[in-house]
Amino acid sequence: MDDSSYAARAETLDSSKTAVPHFSFSTKDLPSTDQFGAWREFMSSTVEIQRLEGKEQGFAADQQVWSLGAFALTHALMPGEGHARAWRHLGKDPIDHWCLVVVRDAGRDGSRLIGLRSLGRPFEGAAADRDVLSLFAPRSLFRGLSSLLDAAPDVIADVGLGAILADYLLSLQRRLPGVTEADAPQIVEATRAMIAACLTPAADLRAAAEGAIAATVLERADAIISANLAAKDLGPEFLCRALGVSRSRLYRLFEPTGGVSRAIQRARLIRAQDALRDPADGRPIVVIADALGFADPSSFSRSFRREFGHSPSDARSAGALGFLAPLAAAKPLVCAPIDRLGDVLRSLHA
Repeated sequence: MDDSSYAARAETLDSSKTAVPHFSFSTKDLPSTDQFGAWREFMSSTVEIQRLEGKEQGFAADQQVWSLGAFALTHALMPGEGHARAWRHLGKDPIDHWCLVVVRDAGRDGSRLIGLRSLGRPFEGAAADRDVLSLFAPRSLFRGLSSLLDAAPDVIADVGLGAILADYLLSLQRRLPGVTEADAPQIVEATRAMIAACLTPAADLRAAAEGAIAATVLERADAIISANLAAKDLGPEFLCRALGVSRSRLYRLFEPTGGVSRAIQRARLIRAQDALRDPADGRPIVVIADALGFADPSSFSRSFRREFGHSPSDARSAGALGFLAPLAAAKPLVCAPIDRLGDVLRSLHA
């Protein structure tokens, strides 16, 4: 198969000139015997890959690539167990960028692996990672900080600031489909400040990124609240343990939105309304309320009415009639195609 057969296939969903450049690459429509070769060719601008397992199987994989000018973010979904690969950085003509990696399914328990490496330095590894987020940034984006980043460990602990940085990158990836080129400079600066603050010890850098750090912790807190609405002990102590922050910091984070208890109650009321509006959920109102931590039906009804302006019974009736349907998700913005990952990485500049 010639080189052109491995070119990235792109789908143009929106030709808006304001969208952040984005393209998709997939091996899924290729013959199974050609899939791994196509993936290896696509990645050849950054690493050399060899297959350790699954040599007689296909390699159905997808890669999303966003370019924000000063850095690029990629999201790869690959076959996991039974498809281990070995890789190493190129030994000649390297693209000398930093690569910050978040592997979302590094362990059987769902734990994450966070790594930092320079593409211009020797590095070898092997794994069967399935879900990988990578941020590529030129060294010039961190002028004056290169020595500090050089001293950072290859593997960053998924706790404290390391966990906050990973959460930030995952949040960024979810939001990039709606980002425009006009937003890119602010996103680049916020991301640069976040990486510098989380991976270097300078206190002034930490202060510069405090707003982004606080927003990321809040988003993580919201996710924890959403996943534990039925927990009877969901409260400040629960969140402090899960987030690894002090009670005073937790209260400061939630103060602008009415406090921790208010945030938990609102999340529970929204979940209750969703259940009541769902015609397929036939549980009695008191059962739904109790499952979400509202032991007193009268108190639940009053809180529900204050929050939404109507009673739980009204919400159930509206749902049965098909009202209050959720809005359809917007289509992601995708710009003109770019053939190779290497083209994007070589175009990055601070």
